[in-house]
Amino acid sequence: MSAALILALPACTADPAQPLRGALTTPTDIDLHWRDERPGIAGHVLEFATEEAGPYTVLQYLAPQVTSYRHPDLMPHTTFSYRLRSYRGPTVRPHRTERPDGLRFTWTDRSSGEDGFLLEIRKPDGARYDPVAVLAPNTEATDFVPLPDERHAAYRVRAFFLAERSNVVRLTTGE
Repeated sequence: MSAALILALPACTADPAQPLRGALTTPTDIDLHWRDERPGIAGHVLEFATEEAGPYTVLQYLAPQVTSYRHPDLMPHTTFSYRLRSYRGPTVRPHRTERPDGLRFTWTDRSSGEDGFLLEIRKPDGARYDPVAVLAPNTEATDFVPLPDERHAAYRVRAFFLAERSNVVRLTTGE
């Protein structure tokens, strides 16, 4: 069994209010944890890279209440770098059209300079909205095929604007 290695290195644009921590919990699983209690944060984007300078790839867009993520089944003997970016932005209720093969959402893009749009869902028994689709800037429609328990959920669209980055966490997987 490998010992856990925890290493956090600062990024040049790091926000100290967003400390990202990580741990190698098995030789090929990395658990990440953070806290961000700043007001107005709409969510976070978790990114990773296998080279120190990037390029970074988005792992997931996360609701603001989510404060941990497991990156499982990684390549052995590989260094992974992680960073977290917060995002902000207004939401709108899209017009929803039922289709035999799914749902169609349309809205008016009233934002300017957004990094994109997120389709967010709140399941009937849920307490929060979670991102389920990432859309390009200047978009005003999308099709979505819901799972059976998602057809009667509440949906909204968020114009998102990426904000500051967290510190960078680098961990190397084991055998």
